[in-house]
Amino acid sequence: MKRLTANWGLKLASLIFAVIVWFLITNVNDPITSVRYTNVPVTLKNTNLITDQGQVYTILDNTDTINSVTLYAPRSIIDSLSQNNLVATADIQALSSLNTVSIDVVTNKYYDKIEKIVTSSDVVKLNVERKASKSLALNATTSGSLADGYVIGDVTTEQNMVRISGPESIVSQITSAAVDVDVTGFTSNIGTDADIVLLDSEGNTVDSSQIEMNIKTVRVNVVIFETKYVPITYVVKGEPANGYMYTRQIESTPDSVLIAGRSSAISSISEIKVEDENIDLTGMTGNLNYTFDLEEFLPTGITFGDKDFNGTVSVIVHVDSVSTETFDVDVSNIKVDGTHEGYKVFVDDKEYKTVSVTLQGLDSAVRQISANDITGTVSVQDILDGNNLQELSEGTYSADVDFDLPDLVKVKGTVSVYVTVEKDD
Repeated sequence: MKRLTANWGLKLASLIFAVIVWFLITNVNDPITSVRYTNVPVTLKNTNLITDQGQVYTILDNTDTINSVTLYAPRSIIDSLSQNNLVATADIQALSSLNTVSIDVVTNKYYDKIEKIVTSSDVVKLNVERKASKSLALNATTSGSLADGYVIGDVTTEQNMVRISGPESIVSQITSAAVDVDVTGFTSNIGTDADIVLLDSEGNTVDSSQIEMNIKTVRVNVVIFETKYVPITYVVKGEPANGYMYTRQIESTPDSVLIAGRSSAISSISEIKVEDENIDLTGMTGNLNYTFDLEEFLPTGITFGDKDFNGTVSVIVHVDSVSTETFDVDVSNIKVDGTHEGYKVFVDDKEYKTVSVTLQGLDSAVRQISANDITGTVSVQDILDGNNLQELSEGTYSADVDFDLPDLVKVKGTVSVYVTVEKDD
């Protein structure tokens, strides 16, 4: 017994020294150290506690990411861990009245060896509000410029509605949904998938990161038409009142139109012909004024190439008074058209040197004519036909004269001359 208690002070000092040596050895070989990890994501648990109540939540200020997490542990533990071993969670069951949730950070291994964990933030901040939904019609548009000579035809989407849901404060701002296709330089039809953009009442894009959409893209088909200008022509019916005539002058506003269509359809079109029952001069004593919709006369598959043109056309069909004047035309102004072998055929002027010709036409046209301007022909074939002959024989025949007159002037009645046929010696 005395041996056990002998020199107890020395033995106690030895024990203390041994502990100190062990501690020093341990800290020299595996000291406590730290490691810092950044941008650590936080997983929310039991979020259904919000969504099951018809509500949605929004994470505020990116608080579901911890800027930095620092671990303190022995070096051997630190060396065996990585950021992937960090587990950061926030349980909605602990949602506070201020809509914050405490963050719990642990490691999925050696957690009991960790001295401490220090985080730069310890709560996730939420905005919780009622969930709202609505359906929107999709509006398809195009941007950019096509190649010269081409225009946009139909623009259609394979789905015409999109359903959205999300925080009521955001959904209430959204009034329309649109897709846009850039058509720059295209000369043929386009089929492409386009992203759907949500817009407010002023046409500004609304951030859709917190919005759920049943579709985010849609197939858009853009038909591209070839274009060309063609004139507008008219079919004029009826005769004006006695003493008046159609001058063949038409004023059309516009007088030509840009049409558009598939190349195969547009290539064969050279004019847009207007045959309207209202363009009728029967009994008219003045100009006919008429306005109509040209679209009614477009061929199938053809449309207007100018989106600013609504199809309205105004036309004036001119009617003017008729003038009548009689001229004494020298017989020498009338020639024989055609020959007959073995015979000479000529207009006989032995009995009279002039013939009386009454012209009828527009006053302005008739006034410009003099007797010397009036020429005409008689046809050998007409002489044969008019006298029931198979071939000519010597003699004198009466033949109707075909006068060469200006447009809108005609001979009133029939003018005949004598034609002599003699053997050609």
